[in-house]
Amino acid sequence: MTRRLLLLLSVVALLAAGCSSDAKSSAPSTTTGPAATTTTTAPKAQLTPYVDDGPYAVGQVTLALADGRRVVVWYPADPAKAKGTPTENFDIASLLKPEFQAKIPADQRPPFAIDSHPGAAPATTGGPFPIVLFSHGFGGFPEQSATLTTHIASWGFVVAAPDHVERSLSGLLGNGRVGVEPLADVEVLQQTLALVEADAARPASPLLDLVDPKRVAVTGHSAGAEAAYDLAAADPAITSFISYSVSLDSPAPPPGKPGMVMLGTTDGVIPAAGTRALFATLDKPKYLVEIAGAGHLVFSDICLIGRSGGGIVAIGKRLGLPIEMFEKLWTDGCKAGDTKPELAFPAIDDLSVAFLRWTLGIDPKPIGLDDPTIAGRFTSAEITVTAQP
Repeated sequence: MTRRLLLLLSVVALLAAGCSSDAKSSAPSTTTGPAATTTTTAPKAQLTPYVDDGPYAVGQVTLALADGRRVVVWYPADPAKAKGTPTENFDIASLLKPEFQAKIPADQRPPFAIDSHPGAAPATTGGPFPIVLFSHGFGGFPEQSATLTTHIASWGFVVAAPDHVERSLSGLLGNGRVGVEPLADVEVLQQTLALVEADAARPASPLLDLVDPKRVAVTGHSAGAEAAYDLAAADPAITSFISYSVSLDSPAPPPGKPGMVMLGTTDGVIPAAGTRALFATLDKPKYLVEIAGAGHLVFSDICLIGRSGGGIVAIGKRLGLPIEMFEKLWTDGCKAGDTKPELAFPAIDDLSVAFLRWTLGIDPKPIGLDDPTIAGRFTSAEITVTAQP
């Protein structure tokens, strides 16, 4: 689990939400279908085949939409050629306006370590690969859930995450919106898909001939979870969707496509009841994943950033940065007593990959998702899966 270990060891301070937490860990339970059932445990290798990193290294390239907004793309790379090459060090403070950056001492802005290799040689086997779009949350940024997006890429997907400057960290506290016309989330995601497809035809691109435009899924967290739901409902090019922390507030009708929704049971931003209500309206096949004791940020790396300094809110206040508007959002799920996100990552990673591989045609049938013998598969967090295939 190299990617997760690198993240936990390397991430410290700086902007984009996070704080310390003490987690609870308990034995998992599982439900399948409308009625709850708990059964015996099958061997881990059969139940969690996607919990560890996949067979590919992960390459990374940054593209730009026509209006200039960033699009970060992670893709399957050749493990042999990527070995020993530099990995991504992302400076979160670089998203801020220069006057805010000037307030941040150098020793309080270490890089955010992402286990991906910029410009790495692409994989030469297994492709072309499906495309997975990722939409970040309010106050977030394309890299906010890099542990998840790189994990997905390692299993044979091209993952593309645009900067929704209308609600991103760079747009709210940086210069991301300067000279950029506002766009609806769905339009940003559609332009991102077109950009990835176009870049895959460019001879100098590491994405050359790497993507399969006929197999596309969309994922997202919080505001991005609603964007993913809306895009799946609006665009016939989308095969399936995953929404992390989403409610019934979305104006779009049910997408009528395979869907997975995940929630933290103590989410104070988007209450679990709203996610469960949305799940009830979805067409089958559908899956509901619940993480006991987890808050809103369990689906991102945000709680890990700045943890040693007391959390991003505490750091920002000490530096005199205008972060009051984000205080509730940037602490939900990071507090003492909340399930630590890194304890839930194995379940989130495994279930997400299993769902995507099945709905995008890599696996002929879902692996583990519908198996009634999955109780006990995750030992670091209490996970409940409701499957209605």
